[in-house]
Amino acid sequence: MLNILIVCNAGMSSGILARKMQDSSNGKATVKAVGVSEYQEHLENVDMILVGPQIRFQLKDIQENAGVPATTIDMPKYGIMDAEGILKDALQFHEGDE
Repeated sequence: MLNILIVCNAGMSSGILARKMQDSSNGKATVKAVGVSEYQEHLENVDMILVGPQIRFQLKDIQENAGVPATTIDMPKYGIMDAEGILKDALQFHEGDE
């Protein structure tokens, strides 16, 4: 099972996305969303980080500090809460990282 952490500005709207992604994963992933100010407290057992498009300028800092692969969420997919599409992108990113 893939453990995904979504990091965004405050973790509020991303929390809805996280629930939709987890439901879409059919048990293949657990997805949690947190704000950027607290993500380092939630890194245990995380396989990858998805960074919300509104804070994509912080991707490099998150990559350097988290110690797990991180990428940004596609803005159009985030805007329409395309959980399946974002999950597909995340799985492809993770497979490419291994």
